[in-house]
Amino acid sequence: MIDKDGIVTIRITGMDGRFLLETDKEHFSFPRMFVNNVPVNNIMMIKGKNMPEFDADTGLYVITNMKNGDRIRYVGRVKMSLDYQLNIQIRDEYGTVMEERRRYFKVRSNLRCIISGHERDGTVYEYEKPVFTVIKNVSIGGVFIEGTDPPYRKDDTLLINFMVDGEVVGAMAKVLRLQLLIDGTLEGYGCEFTNVDQQMERKLANLVNGIQREQRQEQLERDDRRREAEKRIKGSG
Repeated sequence: MIDKDGIVTIRITGMDGRFLLETDKEHFSFPRMFVNNVPVNNIMMIKGKNMPEFDADTGLYVITNMKNGDRIRYVGRVKMSLDYQLNIQIRDEYGTVMEERRRYFKVRSNLRCIISGHERDGTVYEYEKPVFTVIKNVSIGGVFIEGTDPPYRKDDTLLINFMVDGEVVGAMAKVLRLQLLIDGTLEGYGCEFTNVDQQMERKLANLVNGIQREQRQEQLERDDRRREAEKRIKGSG
């Protein structure tokens, strides 16, 4: 059965794997619906703006990113499609756990980050001068932070602050590993959030989705520039 409460974000693709849209739990729901007074199960309703439109009964994949780290793929069919609403009936309600089983979907980032203190062996250290560094990738579950001098240790918990939607977010991040470059120098820290509640989870999901949209737009613009350059080269040949 679909764990509707455990879904963090969803990704919709064509049956050929082509990306179509992605959104978080603020924009989708599973309303109770009836057809001729008969309940219809597992209808996912997605709300948005300028969404792609599909013919009725178009087959799609619905990929859910779950709180426990699983990515589960379901087979669905379009029941209603407008530029502001998409209803999909999920037919394969047990789904298929995708093989990579990544704990959380991560995106590359370049977020400025302030470390204002850390905890080590039960002792909390607060800084008079914060440490400034960069978050190199982020997910709902944690961050990869650029290395600092002096370095932190495995199992230290860092108090980090960064911006999400114009608001400063404070989070506790436990250092799970120190990652080294090939020459042995410190690249950074793989950290897991330890204080994620529903509000924090929602902010992080919005942050990850926002970065994804920006990166996709940047890729589209690069592709357009490449195609234009290829046309000019062919035209001058």
